Amino acid sequence: MNRREALKVVGATALLAAVGAEAKMKEEYMNRVEMKPKNPAKMEKGELKHSPLITIKDKDAKGYTLVEITIGQGGIVHPSTPDHWIDFISLTADGKLIGKSTLEPEISRGFASFAVKLDNVKTLTAKSGCNLHGIWSTTVSV
Repeated sequence: MNRREALKVVGATALLAAVGAEAKMKEEYMNRVEMKPKNPAKMEKGELKHSPLITIKDKDAKGYTLVEITIGQGGIVHPSTPDHWIDFISLTADGKLIGKSTLEPEISRGFASFAVKLDNVKTLTAKSGCNLHGIWSTTVSV
């Protein structure tokens, strides 16, 4: 291997290490604890702010139903700032992953929608990840 090839390998290795370190650092600052409201019948403001709201729309001509997920309930909307945001929203139908959206701070809000065939589906579960306050979920019967 000549000097130029060696420098390319060293540069590529350093770049991969930097990208890996940045991803690890981001992951370390994410709270991945599964959270639950103390009393689901009477949630506190902070719990309402983090809990997904699932809205099921009408079925279209091809059999797909639009399922909208907004993070926040009772008129409380989760913030999206550089230090506090919803980093993902996922939807499962009877335990099977339908889709997952990754969100960025500031430029995106805690909202996602999925077109789903709901025939024979019994439950939908939406999960949201707050970088500071963990993973929150809501399940509805269909």
